Amino acid sequence: MGRFLVLTFVLNLKQLIMSTESRNLPAKPIQLRVIFILNALMMILPFVFYGVITLKGITIGGLDPAFMLYTGAAYIASFIVLVYCILNQKLMGLRAVIALNVLIAIPAKAYIGVGVALTSFALSYTKKVLAFFRG
Repeated sequence: MGRFLVLTFVLNLKQLIMSTESRNLPAKPIQLRVIFILNALMMILPFVFYGVITLKGITIGGLDPAFMLYTGAAYIASFIVLVYCILNQKLMGLRAVIALNVLIAIPAKAYIGVGVALTSFALSYTKKVLAFFRG
């Protein structure tokens, strides 16, 4: 039941962010959509890793598996802010959220998260993304 609710939430959120007609926003560039999708995956990955680690009994250098759950919750909160920044065309807010994602990833030794955040940060400097936020 919980997985269904999370999937429904993500799909509804994706539909909201990807629709441009209802909000009178300019078309979202591919790079911005990639940022959105990468950060949506960041919400799911900690829970997947938690499941694998607990089911297989894997230990990661003294890292408590429950810490992955906290990381996932932090990514969910940052994703909500990221969506708000995209919908309201706040470029500095978007970049602040991406920088926050790096800080979220470091304590959990989530190097995939750092890579995704750095990729998202680089994509936020493309001409099409800058044009979208300039309106």
